[in-house]
Amino acid sequence: MAHYVPIPKDLNEIKEKFIAGFTKRQVICFGIGLVIGAPVFFLTRNAIGMSGAIFAMGACAAPAILCGLYKKNGVFLEKQIRFMKEYFTRPRKRYYRTTNVFVSFERHIEYMKIRKKLRDAERKG
Repeated sequence: MAHYVPIPKDLNEIKEKFIAGFTKRQVICFGIGLVIGAPVFFLTRNAIGMSGAIFAMGACAAPAILCGLYKKNGVFLEKQIRFMKEYFTRPRKRYYRTTNVFVSFERHIEYMKIRKKLRDAERKG
């Protein structure tokens, strides 16, 4: 009996596995989550109890872990957040403004005429 191996249609979807089926990015993000969450757990364990400390640890480590796991349309979580921040901080109304070149030329010609009149007045006066 022949064995068939499914081949993905998009080869960009293939990620090289680093440790235990995780990519380098996921391992680094889990490490950052561990570095953030472990001290929170040990510092809050006596003050708020075991279940509260576990909840606090999860709440502190979750953003780092989500950055390693979440990916939508090829964009990771931190870029999604950056795009959302840029979208919501932009002004809502954008006005289309043009500069009329002909009006600029007319103003320049008028300015030159006035300048010439002033120069002539200074010479006479």
